[in-house]
Amino acid sequence: MTIAVLDSGVAAETHPSLAPTDDGWADFATNQSDPTDTRNHGTLTSGVLVGNTTPDGTRYGIAPEADLIHANVFHEDGDIRTSDVIRGIDWAIDHPRDPEVLVINVNHKGVHYDRYVDAIERARAAGVYVVVPAGNDGDELGSPGSVYSALSVGATTATGDVAPYSSGGIVSTRATWGVDPIYEYDWPESYVYPTVVAPGSTITASADGGYRRAQGTSFAAPHAAGTVALMQAASDRHLTPAEIDRALLATARQPIDSLPNTRYGYGVVDAYAAVGAVADKPPYFAVTRLEHTAPIERGERVAFEAEIQNVGNVTDTQLVTMHIDGERFGSRLLTLNGTETATVGRTRGVACVEHRQSSITIETDNTSLTAPIEICAH
Repeated sequence: MTIAVLDSGVAAETHPSLAPTDDGWADFATNQSDPTDTRNHGTLTSGVLVGNTTPDGTRYGIAPEADLIHANVFHEDGDIRTSDVIRGIDWAIDHPRDPEVLVINVNHKGVHYDRYVDAIERARAAGVYVVVPAGNDGDELGSPGSVYSALSVGATTATGDVAPYSSGGIVSTRATWGVDPIYEYDWPESYVYPTVVAPGSTITASADGGYRRAQGTSFAAPHAAGTVALMQAASDRHLTPAEIDRALLATARQPIDSLPNTRYGYGVVDAYAAVGAVADKPPYFAVTRLEHTAPIERGERVAFEAEIQNVGNVTDTQLVTMHIDGERFGSRLLTLNGTETATVGRTRGVACVEHRQSSITIETDNTSLTAPIEICAH
């Protein structure tokens, strides 16, 4: 996986493990030809994404095997210009590494720049998932965190509570952006900000070659972005931004009722559950239910109904067979998509000479389920 980061750069000399890949560096603010980080922000966030290498060779970080491409959009005085960020977004979209995730780790407090809307929508249309920090200004919102099509990430503390500084609120689309996004990109009339929350307090690599504590939504965003990289790595195909949205929000942990809200959004990112929701699970046809008429009296037929579920997430076709008294009496070729369920049922006459205990069995390639039948009860 490749993650694109728009931030203040990265200190590749002091932390070689964080160095961008070949042709993975650009500077749209200060025109430095080699990776550098004079503000010690991009290095910190990169440390969260891919971590570093310990003396024994162990890698850590949210997505330690991911590659980075990195662009500086911070001027020397700390100023961030939307034109530089837009150039960085287009650079990431067009980059030959085809990054799966883009972290735009900037926030313009209290303003909503229209140019971010089209740029982030361009990224999504190209299959690049965009993650942004919600901001550290409480109920004062800013951009690009306020853009609906980006994953806006608020911050939790070491105790798991939402940090007091983490920005949140309700965005009215018409009042903030006008009507164009509603009709052009199918945005809702209003939406909750942030989308989700993630850990915002951490220890990570600093530009001086050491490590330091850091906190803020700028560190929550790479937690979420790293999770998206893991999700893409776990799937056998390229997940669309819409598919990632659904999986992230559906698996987010909900520590309180009444979600979404302006503090937690849709909940706390659960990396393990999110990856599990999209991971390649081989097809497995389980017989989850078997019911039949009982007891069977002389002259009656056995009627049964069984439920078969593909508990994997890969489509498969299997032969489902039916057995009574240990002998096969029927079969059905069944095709199920991932997580799909189907019902099969039949009736069958049985020999009724004397009272006896028998059984009915439904079998797939993976498993079987047997239920007892009392025959010739009277």
